[in-house]
Amino acid sequence: MKKISQQFIYATGLIALAAAGCGGSKGSKIAGPGTYALTVTSVNPVSGVPLTVSPVDVDGAGASGASTPNTGLSLIYNAGTAVTLTANATNPAGSPFVAWVGCDSVTDYDCKVTMSKSKNVQVQYAGVSSIVINPATISVTAGAGVQVPYTVNGYGMCTDQTAQTPQSVPCAGSPVTFSLYLPAGVTGSLGTISPTGFYTPDPTSPASSVNVTVQSSLAPNVTAVGLIELQQ
Repeated sequence: MKKISQQFIYATGLIALAAAGCGGSKGSKIAGPGTYALTVTSVNPVSGVPLTVSPVDVDGAGASGASTPNTGLSLIYNAGTAVTLTANATNPAGSPFVAWVGCDSVTDYDCKVTMSKSKNVQVQYAGVSSIVINPATISVTAGAGVQVPYTVNGYGMCTDQTAQTPQSVPCAGSPVTFSLYLPAGVTGSLGTISPTGFYTPDPTSPASSVNVTVQSSLAPNVTAVGLIELQQ
């Protein structure tokens, strides 16, 4: 009876795996006995980025004629399998590859993992989906200066636009530009703003406020507008 029970459990696991692979979402496949799930996500965009996988998983994902693996799904492997995921140099929108996160080792575009447990990896591409100035109203004293407090894709201030730390990776390769203009009815000098967003007012200007716009160089339609109030 014990042997039959084990066979039943194993068969049940295979049936569940087959059902997940055939009838359900590929992102929700279930690992059966002796197998682990390798979940692959991405930044810019969050899913749908094609990958090259070697070897194919237990369902054949990655083989010619089988489902093509991409970010946003899980692949199922037998325990101990050494897997190599290869990212493309650019995402479908043409933005460049930045980094792999969560791999056992990384070489160029290759992410390597050994399936000793279920694992999650992420491929990151440069790109901009949102820019926010927070707070939206910034105060500065005449004769002083202030950094425009902006974030890209929700990740920290991108004052160092070449940094590639876990907090700023999505900003790498995604420079922004700044522009100044006076609100309607306001007269005076705009002052100056540096390439990294440090604003310096003109202490002789009668203007009480200046508008600042932050715009993505890679996605010109992504912008944020803030107000700099000048304290006389």
